[in-house]
Order: sequence, then structure tokens, then C-alpha cells
Amino acid sequence: MNRAMLAVGGLALLVTVGACGTSSGTGQASPTGSDTLFGNAQELVRVVSTKTGQAKSTRFTLTETIGSEGTIVTHGEGRFGADPAMGLTINVLGLGGGFGGQELELRFVGPTVYLKIPPKERAKVGGKPWARITDNQLGEEFAKILDMTKQNDPTKILDQIQQAGTITKSEKTTLDGQPASHYWVDIDFAKATESLATISLLPAEEVQKLVGQVKAIPMELWLNQDSLPVQITEDLTEIAKVAGEAEYETPMNIRLTYDAWGTPVDIQDPPADQLAN
Repeated sequence: MNRAMLAVGGLALLVTVGACGTSSGTGQASPTGSDTLFGNAQELVRVVSTKTGQAKSTRFTLTETIGSEGTIVTHGEGRFGADPAMGLTINVLGLGGGFGGQELELRFVGPTVYLKIPPKERAKVGGKPWARITDNQLGEEFAKILDMTKQNDPTKILDQIQQAGTITKSEKTTLDGQPASHYWVDIDFAKATESLATISLLPAEEVQKLVGQVKAIPMELWLNQDSLPVQITEDLTEIAKVAGEAEYETPMNIRLTYDAWGTPVDIQDPPADQLAN
């Protein structure tokens, strides 16, 4: 899996972390169960920020389709606000380069990252099941991915919509049998270059080179009757192609689903006696 593929994975991780919650925001949210659709991205972001800030926690599943290379499925739960934490189980299916078939379990407790050591590797660290991860133990690209995930600023995906998004279409519909509001949003690439350089693995100068070649990033967003996200999809095919991955002709996209908004999440630092030195 080369750098452009990792860049796409980095964008997907942004959605995983950024969309799992926001600060509480200001202003009044629209009434629960309202039949009114938001008319612009700024209004949508204001209300959703308020609602997710009140919920404070969620569970989610992220599916990343990386061209013909394979799929990464991440199951997680997280809380946000003054005491942020997240637990992730990542299953890598079909990717080459030694990645295929792997399962990783990670915990993010405040600024600290923990990795669950595979059973066959534990004998090397005295049988301990957990390791604290520091940047100097990682390759540069994976360190940057973890840097993105450790950021205690879970508003980035909504900020991206607010700063560079345009609602192009909306409808009242159902999702998994439940009423939902469905929005199509175009993220203006030129307006989003700063945030894309921060959260992708492409250097800022390479992101700038894509301006004019990539016009917009298509995103779709579904909200439930409480104005909480229940699904987000994003099509990254054009970015991958323009970034030099013309051989990947199949779509590259992400799908993020949420449930259990507001359910308490218990994620703790592993006990000291379970940590490898």
C-alpha cells in the first residue's frame, strides 16, 4: 500500500475521529423530529455541532474501500469533550504489502495511544497484552496517521463542511427503516487545502498541486430526527487518481455509520501490570 493509498486512509481516519463528535457550539438547535431541511451548510453544522456536543459519545463503524486493493473495516466507540477517549478495532482485508489479514486494537485515552499486542508477539515483552505507543516507534507515515487520531479537536469534519461545503441536494427519506434527512454536499477542494494538508499524508505542496485538478470532494450525510449523524459517505476516487494512482480504476470511498449516540462509553488506560515496558 503506497503513499497515495495511505493518504486516502488518512482522510478516512479524519472522518472517523472528526465526525464522532464536536464541541457543544452555540445557538438553538432545530426542534427534534422537524420536517425542515437545512438550507445551507453553515446552518447544518451549527445544529449538528450542538446536538453531538450534547450527546458526548457514540459507537461507529467505518468501511474504507481502497480501490481494488482491499477493504479496511474499523469498529469503534468514543467519548469526547473534557475527557476524550476512543477504542478502535481495525480489520484489514485483502491489502498487499504485508497488511492483509491483520487486526489491530487501539485505545486513545486523552493524548496517549495504546496498542494491543498480538498473542504470538507477547512472549517478546514478558507476556504483556498492551503497549504504549510513542511516535519514535513508528514509521513516519503511520506516526502521522496516529497524530491525526490523537488530536483532541473532534470538530474537523464539520469544520470542513462549514468552511468549504455546499449543500447541492437534500431530501427526507428513511435509512435502515428509520426517518432520516439526506444531504449531498460538495467540499470545495481549493477551499479545503489547508485542512487536507493537515489530515492527509500528502505534503502541503502536493495538495496545492491538485488544486484545479480536483474540483470537489463528494460527500453524503444522513441525520436522524434528533439531527445526529447516522451515516456519512465520501468519494475519494478523484483524489487518488489525480495523486498518481491511475491504475486504481475502481471506486475508493468510505462509509461511516453511527449508533448509540449518548450511550456511556467506558474506555480506560490499561492496568499498569498489563503494559509492556
